[in-house]
Amino acid sequence: MARPKLNAEEKKTDRVTIRFRKQELKELLKQADISGLNVAELIRRRSLNKRITAAIDLKMLAELRRLGGLLKHFFNETGGLHSNKTATILDELHAAAIRVGRMEGERSDRKDYSS
Repeated sequence: MARPKLNAEEKKTDRVTIRFRKQELKELLKQADISGLNVAELIRRRSLNKRITAAIDLKMLAELRRLGGLLKHFFNETGGLHSNKTATILDELHAAAIRVGRMEGERSDRKDYSS
């Protein structure tokens, strides 16, 4: 998919130089890796108080949704044969998705990726 063309006001033209201690840069690189962003975008989002979502959380939510879809398919294919077990598993998947969503929200509010 092609990116839309930006007008002159939307292009990033100004630069800021920041100096880091070796340990700070090492931590920044780790956080950028976890978030799936490059260092410049991570710093930009943090400095502007924009949301930062760890890439792993998005993958985990996608996997939980996929598993829920497979379980729904199983339920439909078996005519609800194991409906009690299916309902229990769906409830657990839903609760896990909510927990991951909360962790992601807390993490981006705190902007702490050290764990």
